[in-house]
Amino acid sequence: MPEKLKLNVPIDVSRSRPWKGIVWHHSATADGPGLNWAAIVRFHTSYRIDGQIVTAEEFEKRLKLNQGKSFLKPWKDVGYHGGTEWANGQVVFHWGRPLSMIGAHAGVKGASNQFNEQYLGLCAIGNFDIAPPKPEHWDFNLRLTRTFMEAFQIPASHVIGHREVFDKLGVPRQKSCPGSRWDMDLLRSEL
Repeated sequence: MPEKLKLNVPIDVSRSRPWKGIVWHHSATADGPGLNWAAIVRFHTSYRIDGQIVTAEEFEKRLKLNQGKSFLKPWKDVGYHGGTEWANGQVVFHWGRPLSMIGAHAGVKGASNQFNEQYLGLCAIGNFDIAPPKPEHWDFNLRLTRTFMEAFQIPASHVIGHREVFDKLGVPRQKSCPGSRWDMDLLRSEL
């Protein structure tokens, strides 16, 4: 059986939380030709009303007037611990939140926050409801997952898609993330 390849990503386990698993996400947006990670960071660290970035002043004004359904204040950092994307013809990895920080990627209102507290959050930029990841992106994500699995002794059974968080918490699925064309069973079998 051929060796399963990993990436050379420096991980300092001594400065990390004791991660028990990994939750994969997708951005649900098209991956452009350049770097898109900065836009995700900006989104998570901005004031947002109904999924749109607004100024602090606009946020406060509309909150007082109850003009919107979902009001989110800026987070301390991007919700994920890392992300992957196509940029300038190759797949790249971006660090997100420090590995010592609880994630903000898999919370379910009114349910346990265990998947933010115990599972790393990784995001692949792309909309995998429309098409599966390109083979090179899929392979890169497999190699990245193996790297984190080895560093934290995470079994393949603890590598899940965001949509599976709802199943594990016993609540109805609210998302297809990391996309209906991202086969989590296949991913786990290839780890």
